[in-house]
Amino acid sequence: MNENLKILSQTFKKYNLGCGTHLYPGFLNIGYWSNLGDGSVYKDLNGTQGTYMLNFDLRHGIPAENDSLDLIYHSHMLEHLSYLEGISFLKECYRALAPGSRMRVLVPDLEIWINAYTNNNKFFFDEYRRVLDPEIYVTKASIFMGMLHNHEHKCGYDFDSLKWVVEHVGFVNVRRTLYADSDLEEILTLEPQLPLRIMETLCIECFKP
Repeated sequence: MNENLKILSQTFKKYNLGCGTHLYPGFLNIGYWSNLGDGSVYKDLNGTQGTYMLNFDLRHGIPAENDSLDLIYHSHMLEHLSYLEGISFLKECYRALAPGSRMRVLVPDLEIWINAYTNNNKFFFDEYRRVLDPEIYVTKASIFMGMLHNHEHKCGYDFDSLKWVVEHVGFVNVRRTLYADSDLEEILTLEPQLPLRIMETLCIECFKP
């Protein structure tokens, strides 16, 4: 780890990984954009006051020292990695967290999508059609595949598979929660009331022993 990244990891004890455009004060928000400087830090990006964003490819690891973080949060990020990449990433999360610290994970719930498809849940697919091109995304299969491929998803998780992978890398006390259901003080900032996210999201919390 270079000296600048080492200073960041000593300054921030809460990481928001795979942040995209969702930047939160008090966290080191880490995402990767090819048009930004690799390893560069941006303050108040896009006018989001009091935030810091590190442009860093998390496939190269998590820029934090061993046992150093109090909280790792990632929302709709894990599915952008392949299954094996995801396991490697979760091992890095485990390495970086301090004993007793927490990880909160949000992913699209594969079981919800499959049930909606097999039960022909018209309401579910109509809600997604609203944010797509309704002239093209007509069938439920096209919407399902659009959810996967338009967003470069590489993997899908239901609760059993997500629980298995986090326990496989060492996490314990895995708990399924509702969206925005946590005693984290920042939870309503991290998870604002977005109907589509609420409808499709699987949420868990787990701890490093």
